[in-house]
Amino acid sequence: MMVFFKQMEPDANFRCFHTMPFHIFEDFQAPDIEDFQSLKGKGGHFEKGLFIAEGEKIARKILESSFEVPSAYLTAEHFERLRPLFEKRTDSTNVFLASKETMANVIGYHLHQGIMLAVKIPKSRGVMEAISKWESPWLAVALDGIADAENMGGIIRNAAAFGAKAVIVDETSCNPWLRRSVRVSMGTIVDVEIIWVQNLALELAGIPQIKPIRIIGAALSPNSVELSTIKPDGNTMLVFGSEGWGLRKEVLAGCDTLAEIPMAEGVDSLNVAVASGIFLYAFQQVVRV
Repeated sequence: MMVFFKQMEPDANFRCFHTMPFHIFEDFQAPDIEDFQSLKGKGGHFEKGLFIAEGEKIARKILESSFEVPSAYLTAEHFERLRPLFEKRTDSTNVFLASKETMANVIGYHLHQGIMLAVKIPKSRGVMEAISKWESPWLAVALDGIADAENMGGIIRNAAAFGAKAVIVDETSCNPWLRRSVRVSMGTIVDVEIIWVQNLALELAGIPQIKPIRIIGAALSPNSVELSTIKPDGNTMLVFGSEGWGLRKEVLAGCDTLAEIPMAEGVDSLNVAVASGIFLYAFQQVVRV
């Protein structure tokens, strides 16, 4: 398949083009940008181990990180603004340039910003491996049945904001690397380790055998104590449950403490992303000692 490779004149301020960590294409075929097409569909990019990030702020954060960026689809204007970040990278990125209108037609929906990155999803470590290497004290988050991508992104952003080491998810939750989740996280998904587990309940049962830890579940229960009565101290894992039914019984059994946020009469719960922010704020002292 033939593509047009944009040539560049030598410039004293830049390295010679062939040494740059990106390749620019202005004339290309649909298969070249298939990872950016029909994003409302099944998301074939996941099968390649990629996630899609959109928007300039998020793109900047990712380009400044160590995450691999195999390809970028953006307007020439965005590329010129982000060129210094592309030039500092050590991986190789195929940069596909198009107008915002063309991008919208290819992607299948109206773009607020004309920039998207296809980013390599890092390989997940096992929980036990990660915990054995974290320096104590640490704070982490575990999720049970979080179905909404916006809630997932909000929790990840809160975790990053308050110093959590990781967000642990199993198959009962949505994929943290969904485009909407990444967008709501504002790119902070690159700041928090994402750890996949097969069975969260089993993992929670095994963690105390590796290191001393407090596992605190957010739950409305006769056994719950007010959040403000728990002193932030030592290795701590905060566990949040489904938007609809909260924590499953088997996950509740793995928590040594259940906590709740006092609320006005007639209101029994908060959105899980909001609740996670309150819990994480209360326990941020764990990692600020």
